[in-house]
Amino acid sequence: MNLLNTVRRFRNRHYHPLNRVYLSKTALLHNFQHLRAMEPQLHVAPVLKSNAYGHGLTQVAEILDKQGAPFFCVDSLYEAKVLKHQGIKTPILIMGYIDPSSLKTSKLPFAFVVSNLASAQAIATYQPQAKVHLFVDTGMHREGVIVAELPAFLHQIRHLELNIEGLMSHFATADEPDSSQIRLQEQNFQQALKVVRQYGIRPRWIHLSASAGRYSSLNHGCNMVRIGKALYGLPPIPEIDPLLQPVLKLTSKIADIKTINKGDQVGYGATYTAGQKMTIGILPIGYNDGVDRRLSDKGVVLVSGEPCPIIGRVSMNVTAIDLSGVAADLGQEAVIFSDRPEDPNSLINSAQRCNTIAYDLLVHINPTALRREVTD
Repeated sequence: MNLLNTVRRFRNRHYHPLNRVYLSKTALLHNFQHLRAMEPQLHVAPVLKSNAYGHGLTQVAEILDKQGAPFFCVDSLYEAKVLKHQGIKTPILIMGYIDPSSLKTSKLPFAFVVSNLASAQAIATYQPQAKVHLFVDTGMHREGVIVAELPAFLHQIRHLELNIEGLMSHFATADEPDSSQIRLQEQNFQQALKVVRQYGIRPRWIHLSASAGRYSSLNHGCNMVRIGKALYGLPPIPEIDPLLQPVLKLTSKIADIKTINKGDQVGYGATYTAGQKMTIGILPIGYNDGVDRRLSDKGVVLVSGEPCPIIGRVSMNVTAIDLSGVAADLGQEAVIFSDRPEDPNSLINSAQRCNTIAYDLLVHINPTALRREVTD
């Protein structure tokens, strides 16, 4: 029995998790429908990789399963199998690398991304006639076939048993709409599309943009866009879309309340010294659970709607907060990440305090934390 199944078993025995992730079904569906309505001719493929950006792979998939998406995009064969086991009906595109030995099995009902000759050969050998999307490197120089080498690549795979139904790439600077790199990659992608058509390949799905590129009007020739960050209500370009609604809220509970005196120090390394007599709260949540260690002595949580600074270092499973001036009780909820963009502990604001991006905080929320769907 794996860890997640064990957790579910405990929950069925009246286990009450202290740390909870609340997912707004209303916000998730609103974002999906809003993004789809922006340009109705473009299909929207939700990206559910990395536990749906920390939101919960199966929870998000179940909410979106009947929305008519062309694909759910995941990173791994493991994620794809989890969704299939959960009964998800939407087709699944696996975008990440798969060890060829994992393909030596019965027919897999998934589409695969092909980024090089070795992956094409492995899929053709062990999953003949599988649907694949050719990934071309248009200038990011990460995964993909370099556009200049595409004719030779297509010549090499011409006899392989592959069902090429997609052509794709990825922008390196989509959050900089005026970047010359964007123009270069768009031109290279158009060249790649021309080449594959010259080889008699007519991909059903053509996709270049992810969330940020969605707002850059750079979808010429494409009929699908992959949406991750924006789907979860996080603007890919700051302040560009006030209609997006954050989907996730992370909470904990106050496990202890104590009074410390002026000069007392808090946490590992004694990085915080009380300037006066004060009340502090202890939360049973730390960097193992999703409270980034970089929030030590600089982050805030909300208690009774009031911002309470994080004091001292965030520990593996414990975080201390300043409760001075806040009426609080044991067991009371503390909001770690707020789902209101204007709050000081929203994901965007918390990420800025850490000098990082919201993705970084989201994917480190412990997957075993209870994820509960709420309808606003």
